[in-house]
Amino acid sequence: MQKTEISAKQMEATVAMFLIGSSLVKGGSSPAKQDTWICIIIAVFLTIPLMWVHTKILNLYPGRNYYRNILRAMGRPAGTVVCLIFTLYTFHLGALVMRIFSEFIHIAGMTSTPIIAISAAIVAVLVYVLTNRLYVLARISKFMLPFLYITVAITIVLSYQNMDLRNILPILNSKPSDLFQGVLSALAVPYGEILICAPMFGALSREEKIFPTLFKGVLLGFVILFSANLRNFLTLGYSVSVFQFPSYESVSLIQFGDFFTRIEVLIGINLLLAGFFKCCVLLFSACDGLCETLGLRDYEPLVAPSSLLIMTLSGFVVGNTLELFRWMEYMSVYTLPFQVLLPVLVLIVGAARKKFSKPKKQGKNPDTTEEEPPAPRPQES
Repeated sequence: MQKTEISAKQMEATVAMFLIGSSLVKGGSSPAKQDTWICIIIAVFLTIPLMWVHTKILNLYPGRNYYRNILRAMGRPAGTVVCLIFTLYTFHLGALVMRIFSEFIHIAGMTSTPIIAISAAIVAVLVYVLTNRLYVLARISKFMLPFLYITVAITIVLSYQNMDLRNILPILNSKPSDLFQGVLSALAVPYGEILICAPMFGALSREEKIFPTLFKGVLLGFVILFSANLRNFLTLGYSVSVFQFPSYESVSLIQFGDFFTRIEVLIGINLLLAGFFKCCVLLFSACDGLCETLGLRDYEPLVAPSSLLIMTLSGFVVGNTLELFRWMEYMSVYTLPFQVLLPVLVLIVGAARKKFSKPKKQGKNPDTTEEEPPAPRPQES
């Protein structure tokens, strides 16, 4: 499907930019409050088994096509249902992410602009990038990730005068139930969303291994998210839960006299870049899922209609900003079945079918599904 393979470094940067995405804009507190940073660390460790599961699914059959491997592992009827479930989940998540960034642009700087107009502008760029193939997005990711690191590092240094270490004290004073909810929240958004990144690895260079690449990408995203979350809490304290976009509010406090202010404008641009990459990956995953479900050869014809569908859903998925962030509180309950249960089920069924299936006959095309009958043998003279 891909004309050009993606290198490991480019894939790592793309995964990192995807994970940073909306979490860098939204990243605030959790039920664990001052112990949120501990929940983030625990969630990263819990993500390692999920990365292993997705890696095994990608390596079940040659080609590393995630959705195609699901179809082969589960069989065509059940596999089609699972792929369709994943695709619908991706569409819904894409609508939520697009709504978050449209709301961010609307609230932060374009209060007189309708949200639908902002979403339309985002969709136009998404369609342009993805119709030029995924490797274009991967190259841009590798170029932009260092700037995001530099920006976050600068804001941490400049926010030092506004930080108070007492904001994270006392450590581990939260209830066990609150810690558990905080871990689930961090696992669901964003680390469990590596499910959306899995289809991209079909374009990874065949010389590269999947698990190390995915792990490094998650680690790169974790460094920025952890640093930004800790900066927000040290700067804003318990009031971090009051703000809709804590990262933007935290950086807005930076100023030196009357000549160095409004640095949050530059930060807002970087936040939008991260969100753009997340929307791109979500749109690609949705199109790839539809492509395999419908039996098409290429995802490109689906990019424009799928992006319009996501834009339309973003306008109806929630009624207002308050409903949007109230919905985010239930993401850990809503997303975990898609992120954990279904991938584990696919791997178990696929591994079992592959182990107990009959050996393939010579001359059978390795890219065909197990349900396809073997080619007829030529008659001997």
